[in-house]
Amino acid sequence: MIYVSIFSLVIWDLNCYSQTKPTLLFKHITLEDGLSDPAIRALHIDKNGFLWIGTENGLNRFDGTNCYTYKNKNNTKNFPGNYITNIIEDSAGDLIIGSQSNLVKYNRQLDSFSSYSFTKNPNLSDNYYSFPFYIDQQKDLWVYLAGNIYKYRNKDKTTQYVTTYSNGYQFVPIPFYQKLNWFISRGVKGIYINKADDIKEKNVQEFFMNSSSKALNSHVEAVHIESDSSLWLGTDNGLVHLNPKTKNHQVFSDCKTSKNISVTAVAKYPKQPWLLIGTRNNGLLLFNLISKKFFAEYSHESDNSLSLSGNYIRRIYIDQKQNLFIGIDGHGLDYTNLNKVIFTRFLEKSNNAYIGFDNDVVAMLKLKNNQLWCGTKNGGLLIYQSDLRKPIKHEFAKMGISKLVEINEGNVLVELADGHFFLYDNKIDAFFPLSLKFSEKQNGKVQINQILKINNDLFAATEYGVAKLFINKNELSFVMDKGFNNSITWPNIQRIIAFNNDEALIQTYYTSIYLAKLKNNRFILEKKLAPSPFGINGNITIDQNIYLGTTSGLIKFNVVNKTLDRTALLDANCTSILADQNQNLWLGTNHGLYFYEPKKRNQIRYVTADGLQSMVFNPNAASPCNSGLLYFGGINGINIVNPSKANIYTSSAKPQVTSILINDKMYASIGNPVTTSKLNLRHNENTITIAFSPMDFINPKQRKIVYQMIGYDDKKISVLGSNSIRFPNMPSGKFKLVLTDVFSNKKTELTIFINAPFWQKWWFWALCFFSLVIFSIIGFIIYLRWIKHLQVLQLRQMINFQKADRKRIADDLHDDVGLRLSSLKHYLLAGDINKMIDSGALRQLSSEYIDQAVSVLRSTLINLSPKTIDEHGLITALEDLIANINKLKIINIHFDHAGFNIALKSTQQYSLYRICQELINNTIKHAEAKNIYIAIINRDEKLIILYEDDGIGYDSMLVKRGYGLYNIEAHIKAVKADLAIDTQTGKGVAVTITINLKQVLKYKNGS
Repeated sequence: MIYVSIFSLVIWDLNCYSQTKPTLLFKHITLEDGLSDPAIRALHIDKNGFLWIGTENGLNRFDGTNCYTYKNKNNTKNFPGNYITNIIEDSAGDLIIGSQSNLVKYNRQLDSFSSYSFTKNPNLSDNYYSFPFYIDQQKDLWVYLAGNIYKYRNKDKTTQYVTTYSNGYQFVPIPFYQKLNWFISRGVKGIYINKADDIKEKNVQEFFMNSSSKALNSHVEAVHIESDSSLWLGTDNGLVHLNPKTKNHQVFSDCKTSKNISVTAVAKYPKQPWLLIGTRNNGLLLFNLISKKFFAEYSHESDNSLSLSGNYIRRIYIDQKQNLFIGIDGHGLDYTNLNKVIFTRFLEKSNNAYIGFDNDVVAMLKLKNNQLWCGTKNGGLLIYQSDLRKPIKHEFAKMGISKLVEINEGNVLVELADGHFFLYDNKIDAFFPLSLKFSEKQNGKVQINQILKINNDLFAATEYGVAKLFINKNELSFVMDKGFNNSITWPNIQRIIAFNNDEALIQTYYTSIYLAKLKNNRFILEKKLAPSPFGINGNITIDQNIYLGTTSGLIKFNVVNKTLDRTALLDANCTSILADQNQNLWLGTNHGLYFYEPKKRNQIRYVTADGLQSMVFNPNAASPCNSGLLYFGGINGINIVNPSKANIYTSSAKPQVTSILINDKMYASIGNPVTTSKLNLRHNENTITIAFSPMDFINPKQRKIVYQMIGYDDKKISVLGSNSIRFPNMPSGKFKLVLTDVFSNKKTELTIFINAPFWQKWWFWALCFFSLVIFSIIGFIIYLRWIKHLQVLQLRQMINFQKADRKRIADDLHDDVGLRLSSLKHYLLAGDINKMIDSGALRQLSSEYIDQAVSVLRSTLINLSPKTIDEHGLITALEDLIANINKLKIINIHFDHAGFNIALKSTQQYSLYRICQELINNTIKHAEAKNIYIAIINRDEKLIILYEDDGIGYDSMLVKRGYGLYNIEAHIKAVKADLAIDTQTGKGVAVTITINLKQVLKYKNGS
């Protein structure tokens, strides 16, 4: 994040106040923040930017916001012991972690631990002390194991003994992946300097172990290796500078607050000739390597939450971004950034307690003589020179100051909180009380909201309207502007803002803003601009715009167009507003200090962690300085901003994914969410929750992150600090989540592929298509076989019908023709032929029998193929059939065809004839009926044949279907007719045949 640290260490000339030490404001992580233990033993930043914290009771990972604990609760062999000794990182980003129980490796990709195994040498028990400290050019590990130092070869996983001169803590002079020729080991007392060629020990030097001087028998906690001839040792007797070559040493144990410090940690201050010194009881010290003196001290202050949380420092660690981490014994971790320059603060109670005043600054005024006047809420008026080092005057003690207005020639108008006014006369350097006089009689004390100077004239905004001010001797006169005050609805004026020499904005108290002209010291109303349900606490003119700091935020008025843009440029209760030399705005608010760039519309908010005296700044308590400095007063003193000496700090933080939930459950199969770049999910694993961290240790809550789920919702969404994003019920497809840090523009990408269900995949549709083709082919083959089977059945039925017809014909011929011819034959054989011939009986008898046989034969032939249908049509053929049957007098058939007047196709006539013939035959053979009723009509493009008999009927469920019924159904299908048979036992038979005549083209009568 870009912290525009325009709040600098204010370094002025030799006559001005100057700071000689950097101001460090610390944040804290404790047990309440998730830290497993307040005793810190090891600190390390990994390649992803996470801080690993090894304590005496567990391992922790910290991202600037959240602390996650890895703790061995079940004494698992592959898990690091709870007491962590040291943490280093190999080239793959895996961590090697030493503890008082074992040595383990943390796999970054899998987010899992595995223990080192030593099969041959050394012979270790289940629990052993380990301290990994170096990885050489062969990527072999140097490690202290249970009393000795070994080199662990990764290729064959064997160990080689190096030395026994160590008490379990080592310091190396060079970065990783080089040849290690020498290193320093800590002993019970003093140190060992071990020199080795690869693993062969060449030489061991001992220091401060058996010295005759009691002061040199020191326990060494920390070592900073400046060179092979300059070592800085943190001992219980102070800071010791040792030259191993000459064996000369020097002890530094005297600081401002103690004559005998105990040093517990030593680290080099980046880019400065300084050492950071951690002590047992004296907090953090800065030591100058050039002057060889302690020059700064940082300790715990009970009333300052940004101070160290304790004075016993265990560890000091500085990462590549110059984040400073300090392990405080019994309290946890304190951290800050050495690059981040913070606000300079003045008038703090701790620094001015001797004055005995309230440092709640409510009014500020910078005079032309560079004096800074500071009015307090209850502690009177303090007058400073520009350095603010010490007030040169303290007036109106124990009284509140309301307003400070410079009128002319260094004279100042002062209003006290109780409403009394005083005039400061610069010539005689004295204050004189002023009585108040109003041109109109007012009841009680008048609330004066503002006094300002316009074109060398004084005006006031009062609760009764605008007034012109005059100072005559010891009297302050208010001449009310009746014309303007009477022209507006409510003349309670809160603020007057002059511009263009003769124009002004005038706001009534939380109601409206008016535009007015100033002519002859009188205001003339031009128009009402807008309602204003807010209070204006300050204004700055930049180019053609007036920026108004209001209780509802920062708004803008254009002096050319005379328009008010009521959209808040900054959402905060603005109490004061100043502009720097770059035309950027600085705003005091009730929620911190804001920096705003009008051209880019960028804004940054600063809080107490940045060195603010408090989060609350007071109205009218802001003033620019001739040197370009900006002064802001609040409830706990003054902050100074120096825009001209801006120090821009750019953090290269990159957002990281910290957890992934699938369907609101941990998704263990991905391994470590931090290293995951791709998710491959099933179609029902489509609710995804992703938590991420901005990975910033400076101000993570204000770090802006933009996320975008490409392919799902391409909209970019901005959030601040750590967040959790949930995407419910995502569709199938390929997506990409992009997390972008707005200030560093670094990105983290996560590709997400949600597989479609099998019924939406191409192979499923291809399988369906091929299956459909195969089933279609099979179905077509089955259909062809079915058609063939129907044809066979129809052929069989046809053969059966033909057999039945032939049998019937044969029976007719046998019973009638054959019988008559046989009778004639027997008669001829038995009788006297000659006699018969002579008598003429033979002729007569032969003629009768032959006529009967011919008649039967003719009837049979007509039944087989009635020529009447072809010659005269269906009706005539049915009439002939009915007439022949009625002659036999075995049944009476009634035929009605009056409603029939159309001509049918020959196939239709033949089929209907056969149907009627079969129905009559069935009735005669089975029904025992006396009458048959046949009617044929055509109506609504339909031909209907109604057939009834008065026979005995039958049960359709019990009667076996015969050839007659099959023959009827065959003819019904041939003419595409509908057949309905209604019958019951004892109630005869009723048959209805219906044919659709839409395709009949010709009517019988031509109509």
